[in-house]
Amino acid sequence: MSSEEKLREAVSLSLDRQTMANVLLQKQAEPAAALLPKWLSGYAFLFTMETNLEHAKEIRATLPASVATITGPLRLRVDALGDLAKLLGERVAVNPRQAAILVQVVNRAVSRGASDATTTSSDPAAGLHLFAWHYSSLSPRVALESFVSALNLGDSSGAVATSTDPEQLYARERKLLEERRLLPLVALPEYVGHGQNVRDWMPARWGEWHLADVWLDLPESSPAKPANSNGTETPLTQPPAAPPGAKP
Repeated sequence: MSSEEKLREAVSLSLDRQTMANVLLQKQAEPAAALLPKWLSGYAFLFTMETNLEHAKEIRATLPASVATITGPLRLRVDALGDLAKLLGERVAVNPRQAAILVQVVNRAVSRGASDATTTSSDPAAGLHLFAWHYSSLSPRVALESFVSALNLGDSSGAVATSTDPEQLYARERKLLEERRLLPLVALPEYVGHGQNVRDWMPARWGEWHLADVWLDLPESSPAKPANSNGTETPLTQPPAAPPGAKP
């Protein structure tokens, strides 16, 4: 096994996917060991993605001292947009550091008005990429083919590319994962953001919105001002009307 393969294995073993799903994503996601989620493929339970920090440290000790150090850290580029992606990127960087593998998160420039991030010539060279993948088909074959094609993961054999046999699809996905060039992190059905004044609202795991207990935390009205020195009173400012659905 080459040093690069050992390094990929050590990074994979160091990742704490359970914390990412339960803490960062507030139990709205599941740790992922497969490219296709179990509800889509039906065989995802056959994959395991072990977290073993001690073993990661042992592998790191066999690597050259110059690999992933302060002078040449692995650079992690976060391709997905938003604060959530940044949090996940920071967590991905923290875990390998516990195994003496230095990972540095780098910003990726985004063209104004563009829907996706675009790499510029000034972007530092990256050894790792964090990205989000959205499934657009209920066919496991089509979903896996889209994944392979979009990420240029190699040529597809005609038999596998057109087959709907779960065993063949499983064998292909297993081959992709065994190389550890792709490290699944979490499977997130859906997430949304809301304003800081929204209270008691949390979507159900698969997208249902339960709004019966939702209320808005309105800003407090300004206190009444004392009378002016000329004897006239300052009119009181009326508090803003509560929007529909606000808690009294």
